[in-house]
Amino acid sequence: MLTKNSSYVFWMSVLLGIPIYIWLWSIGTKLQTDKMKTNKFKLLVFKLSIFYPLAYFVFAIYYMLTNGWVVMPMHIAAMVFTFYAMIFAAKTLKSAELSESAKVSEYLGDFFLIWFYPIGIWILQPRIHKIIEKQNKNTTA
Repeated sequence: MLTKNSSYVFWMSVLLGIPIYIWLWSIGTKLQTDKMKTNKFKLLVFKLSIFYPLAYFVFAIYYMLTNGWVVMPMHIAAMVFTFYAMIFAAKTLKSAELSESAKVSEYLGDFFLIWFYPIGIWILQPRIHKIIEKQNKNTTA
């Protein structure tokens, strides 16, 4: 159960948690190209994997205040969805760089950089900007 002194944890979770989901959403949706044959179902699952943890976060606060044990299955599901979103974003990033579907061995490093995003963002974001610039040049040319 949460105590009244847990507002610090709540606000830190909001400030650090929500931006990564926005970042993952932008990677997973904006780097999709016509050359990449992403299954519509996989894209839908990715979008769900972004929304579920955010919705879970809101509802988990209520359940933790009332009945904490109910949160555990929802928390495990949120973790699974978060890992799927990270894997999807890493594969999308590497596939956009290679202009073909990436293999696991090719995007595993990007996955870990996304997982440890306070460090990884400094390495991945310049690459993302290059890909977007390249996509913009191809669409305007």
